[in-house]
Amino acid sequence: MDDREPEIIKRLLRKQGALVDRKRIEIADYLVGENICIERKVLNDFIRSIYDGRLFDQIDQMKNSCNIIIVLIEEPHFYIRANSKPHYLGALSSLVLRGVSVVHVASPDDTARFLFYLAKKVEGEKPSIIPVRKRRRPKSWEEAFAVLTSFPSIGPKSTERLLKEFGTLKEVFNADFVSLKKVIGEAKAEKLREVINTPFKQVRETKLED
Repeated sequence: MDDREPEIIKRLLRKQGALVDRKRIEIADYLVGENICIERKVLNDFIRSIYDGRLFDQIDQMKNSCNIIIVLIEEPHFYIRANSKPHYLGALSSLVLRGVSVVHVASPDDTARFLFYLAKKVEGEKPSIIPVRKRRRPKSWEEAFAVLTSFPSIGPKSTERLLKEFGTLKEVFNADFVSLKKVIGEAKAEKLREVINTPFKQVRETKLED
């Protein structure tokens, strides 16, 4: 487990008899077996990571090292504001399409139990040595693809159509509404242009945590 994770989870794991190696892990919060990466987030951090783009950057890092990716969302009183719910559900659908499992738990105790049961099923009584592959630097076209898929309502298929039609992100962003509409439809074109042209405003953190 990463040494920045809560000490209580380490104690709970060891209390159940798990062997825990606590050290700095750059790609995930927990590693189980040879191919499982787990990222633990409280609900507020999960929602913030959708807005600031960290979530899918973290997923990409884990995919370069592990075959099985799990996101643990830890929240005792599960509630999402109405204006955040579309982004939350959209992120869940994107994670599923990327082959990522999302698990909801209510407490650090549940997190520890889940990790313990997972380790038992994967490793039995003989923990394996976990190799961490060096992160591959993403290619420029992969980064461009990731930028477009981060826009609301723009999924992988729409992104592929846009880049095939316009060639570069610059040309996509410079395209007029009529040209975008022909490629991805009116609703998506309107939303894309709205996001591109909306001036930045500082968002108070408390709004995302309610």
